[in-house]
Amino acid sequence: MQGPHDDAGDGARSSADDAPYTVYGGGGARRPRRPRPPAGAQGRRREPVDRVDDGYDDRGGSRSGDPSADDHAPGDDTPYTVYAARRGGRRDGGPRDPEDGGPRRRRFGRGGGPRRRRRWSVGRVVRLLLLAAVGWVVLSLALFLFSATIHQEGGKVDAVLGGGGAPFAPTNVLVLGTDDRPPGSKEPGSEGSGGAARTDTMLLFRTGGFANAKLSIPRDTAVDIPDHGRQKINAAYAFDGIRGSVQAVETLTGITVNHVATMDFENFPGLIDAMGGVRYTAKTCLTADVSGGAKKPRSGVTIGYDKYLGGTSFRLKKGETYTLKGSAALALARVRKNRCDAGQDDTNRAGRQQELLGAMKRRILSPTGFVRLPLIAWKAPQAVKSDMSGPTLLGVAIGQFLPGKGSSAVLKPSGGETLADGGQALTVSPEDVAKARRRFDR
Repeated sequence: MQGPHDDAGDGARSSADDAPYTVYGGGGARRPRRPRPPAGAQGRRREPVDRVDDGYDDRGGSRSGDPSADDHAPGDDTPYTVYAARRGGRRDGGPRDPEDGGPRRRRFGRGGGPRRRRRWSVGRVVRLLLLAAVGWVVLSLALFLFSATIHQEGGKVDAVLGGGGAPFAPTNVLVLGTDDRPPGSKEPGSEGSGGAARTDTMLLFRTGGFANAKLSIPRDTAVDIPDHGRQKINAAYAFDGIRGSVQAVETLTGITVNHVATMDFENFPGLIDAMGGVRYTAKTCLTADVSGGAKKPRSGVTIGYDKYLGGTSFRLKKGETYTLKGSAALALARVRKNRCDAGQDDTNRAGRQQELLGAMKRRILSPTGFVRLPLIAWKAPQAVKSDMSGPTLLGVAIGQFLPGKGSSAVLKPSGGETLADGGQALTVSPEDVAKARRRFDR
């Protein structure tokens, strides 16, 4: 049996309620509420069109005021309730958040689907590896600075030194290696620290400010030394120590020396061993014995029983690559006479020393060197004795690994002369000195 307003009510709902809606079955005989139209494009309620008066207000109540009219709707044997759907929100009467007192809603991710657990991605792994690498480098720099602060003299700069500012400005450093030998060494030279040691290694290198140049000076090069006349340049250290060597180098080359580093031969092998050894490729054949050599030399490098006092033999072939431990690297830097090529002189020795420094640099930049970087950083300041404080020495070390232009050269002699004491020294023409200085200062 139908009521008089059923048809009109159905027509009103079909024309006014265009939005989707959800129907929930009702359990009572209460008059259902009319559906609420959804919000418009600008968030305003859209009014129904062709509204027909069915005797009920928008909230489902009777306009007549009769309560009994709300209990049963005419012709509604199965009462129901209609709820309008909202875009972007929950339906009225649907599941609610715990903050609203209802059950927990299912969360959704950025793409609209269920939120998933965060998984490892390639990008995330790369970021973590980069962060770990940066931390590894920072740790190494801190260890270098701490070791330099402990083992260096810390700012006791001689009056003839100063200037520079690596790694931001070009800095000239003079590296000295003396023939002072530890007590008991079989290698010829000054016995112990009380002898009149001379320099058998003199290497200028320019670093910082994107400069990277090396210039070796043969130990037998003739130079004028104040109060001592014409002498070999290596005698300047015996006369006046580091000050004498600095003045002699500046007099010969015209290059201002900012800092000095003297090799500590007792700790230098430990630095090479901290690197895991270095790879050295022989440019020429080399047959030599240092500190008496090994008892039974073999092909390649043979280290004797006492690795820190010498006893090393070299039987190297041209073009072959060898792995040198700390004691072998130190012995290679000391080789003067090469029986494989009698024509080699002190300039070839200076060249091998530069090659050895290049091998050390490549080792530090290799994956093995990166893994060992903290140990290398701790050992490096102990391998030299310098006037530089910890921060200055760190700046010089960083400057060596920055990109920069430069050259590697040996100041080659153009002739020879006889000294006042009858000794023979090497001479370098002023033109060759000026050319080497220009290349060094680029």
